[in-house]
Amino acid sequence: MNTLRIYFSTGWHDCPWALCDESGRILQQGISPLADMPPARDCVGILSADRVLMFTTPEPAGKKRRWQRALPYLAEQYTLTDPEDVHAVPSASAEPGMISVSVVAKSWLKQLVTASKAAGLPLRRVIAETLMPDLPADSWLLVWDGQSGFLRTSVTTGLALDCGNSQTPPLTLSLVLRELHVNAGAPKQIVLRMSDASVLPCWDLPVPLVPGVAWDWRCAVISDATPNLLWGDFSPSIRLLDGLSKLKPALHILLAALSIEVAGSHLEWTMLAHEKNLLRQQTEHIFHGTFGEDSELVDAPLQMQRKLAELHHTAGVADSSDFLPLLDAASQALGTLKTGAVLSLNYAAGKLEFDLKLANAAEFQAIAQKVKKNGFQFRLSDMHDQGDGTVGKMTLLREYLR
Repeated sequence: MNTLRIYFSTGWHDCPWALCDESGRILQQGISPLADMPPARDCVGILSADRVLMFTTPEPAGKKRRWQRALPYLAEQYTLTDPEDVHAVPSASAEPGMISVSVVAKSWLKQLVTASKAAGLPLRRVIAETLMPDLPADSWLLVWDGQSGFLRTSVTTGLALDCGNSQTPPLTLSLVLRELHVNAGAPKQIVLRMSDASVLPCWDLPVPLVPGVAWDWRCAVISDATPNLLWGDFSPSIRLLDGLSKLKPALHILLAALSIEVAGSHLEWTMLAHEKNLLRQQTEHIFHGTFGEDSELVDAPLQMQRKLAELHHTAGVADSSDFLPLLDAASQALGTLKTGAVLSLNYAAGKLEFDLKLANAAEFQAIAQKVKKNGFQFRLSDMHDQGDGTVGKMTLLREYLR
């Protein structure tokens, strides 16, 4: 059965695509709007690395059904975006007691899923390109096109890379390797796979850079173990009638097992609903007793933190997430910059955004280390070389109290 692979990046309205047969051989390929692509029963969306954020975190205690609903709030500290626009997909991690989480902007994912369906190309799977290349043992896998790319660090994690060239490695790669090298956690080698005919980079890294075969997402093998980002509210409908004549015996067994499962799930659901109702009543009682009967309860820990900030303001005391305390703390890390290095400053919802212009990527690396030591979360983005210096955006906010 032929499969249509569609590559979605930030500007996805004209998408690269490839129609492949069962062996992965490319039958057709091109770049076009979704409506102009060849029809296919099986469609797989491949998201560029910069559209998917991945991280590992300790597995929350309690029932999966409970903490999975809280994943957007857990991911908030990594994404720096509103939890309402966070689509977080959990998967197993190789580390005991840990889970891996892949995060996509919910509104962006909904747009491309809806557009694909309208074009007669219903997506059955959506995966991150980051997790497609095979990962050699005791190694990391780097895909690079001469200016940008991505790094696969484990079976379920990786990150996007940019702001590099044939002589200077990406800043994010240098930061990650330096931190892991200090803690003796760096890989034995990094396998480099070029995605075009660019010149192989000459980078000075603390681990060996080993050339590998060229990378092409169009014909790469897609493992069944690769997490499907169409999860939760985005889960595709089940095709019950596919191959029905061949699956009748299995369907009879499935229906019997399903009947048992439904009965057991109904009982469990009734017990969980009762338990949830009791917990909700207890939580509302405590919360309303503290902040008044008119307080609306959505997410208790986050609302407690925000209410604490309100109480500070009412008492005339500055909160650590206010502009002046944040600016004062940030100035300790950024105070040594040369005049004119800070191009602009923006503050909103407890976050500071700096547009910086520094001499080179190494200065960004030094500033990032100072920021981290001063108790900030930080994120570097929109970095590019202007010839007379490197321009980038640094977003800062205080670590959440746990």
